[in-house]
Amino acid sequence: MSQIARSKDNKYELLYFPFHGVVTALRAMFAISDANYTFTHPIDWAKEKPTTPFGSLPVMYETDPATGHTLELAELSAIESYMGDKYGWMGDNLWERAQIQMYHSLTQAVFDKWVTTVVRAPKENQEQMTEIYTEKILPEWVETHERVLQAKGCDGHYVGDKFSIADLKTATTLDNLISISGDRFLSREKTPAIFAVYDTVEKMPKYAAWKASAEWKAYDDVNKKLFGF
Repeated sequence: MSQIARSKDNKYELLYFPFHGVVTALRAMFAISDANYTFTHPIDWAKEKPTTPFGSLPVMYETDPATGHTLELAELSAIESYMGDKYGWMGDNLWERAQIQMYHSLTQAVFDKWVTTVVRAPKENQEQMTEIYTEKILPEWVETHERVLQAKGCDGHYVGDKFSIADLKTATTLDNLISISGDRFLSREKTPAIFAVYDTVEKMPKYAAWKASAEWKAYDDVNKKLFGF
């Protein structure tokens, strides 16, 4: 299994619902890599749910074309870290890797809190929960990340001078956060260091091509219809 995992010639299948949801950054990882991948969606989730490792998505399947052996990996953060390790997006040493995971985790958490606090709240409580999120949770993330990135010099990266999954996670989450709060907390004038990360990722040719693709736009359309952002 370890030998299979080291290969970059494998075929990948990422199973998730037909909208962005929580996998915006993960799908982008595949799009900017040289991986041979397909994005698939459950046909009958109620029946397929028990067949997944933990009854949730995403799940990644990695197949060795030589042997036909398939590795199965679940849980978003595990898959993103795995892809980051495989394609060199986790820094140059153990300390950089830990820092990248730290910032990546913080950004994933601020998005997860939106889902758990607002999206999953009863409709009658959503206005109140939105206020809690925008008044308390989101400002803390903005202040912390802008301060850290300002101290580093607004160079468009969280760690070192290379692209990492922390950069990608913030870039792909920023559009959602702006949709939620407008420019109240996040703008090029108020948060130039965060936007330096965003712009650095946006300028990556493969990433720009992915965001311009019909597939990305289809996921985006469904996301907006279902969740409003």
